[in-house]
Amino acid sequence: MKRSIPHPLLDTPGALMARAGYVVHCVVQGRTCYHRSLHDPVFPRFHALVAVNEKGMEIDLHFDALDPIHHQGNHDQPWAYEGGRVDDEMRRVLECVCGRECLKQVYHPNV
Repeated sequence: MKRSIPHPLLDTPGALMARAGYVVHCVVQGRTCYHRSLHDPVFPRFHALVAVNEKGMEIDLHFDALDPIHHQGNHDQPWAYEGGRVDDEMRRVLECVCGRECLKQVYHPNV
C-alpha cells in the first residue's frame, strides 16, 4: 500500500518514521527501508520503503510474515499489501508522522 505526504514535511523521514516506532533496516534502490516488529522475533513485522521526491514523502508499506514450517515469505499474497492490518497500520503511521489533520492531505498515488 502506497501513500504520499505532501511537502513541507515536519521533520526528516527518519525522524518521522521513528515517531511511528520504525527503525532503519537498509537502503534499496534509493528508498530507505524501515521495519517495526510485532514482538521479539524478527517476523512478523511491518516493512516500509520510504522515498522523498518533488511531491513529498512516499511510504510503501507491506506486512512481512515467515512461514515457520516452509521458511517462505508472503510477498506473493495480496493480504500482505492491503486490507485489514495493513490499512490499520498505514493509518497509524500517518497519524504518528503528521497527525490527524494531515490525513486530509495525504494522497493516493494511483488515484
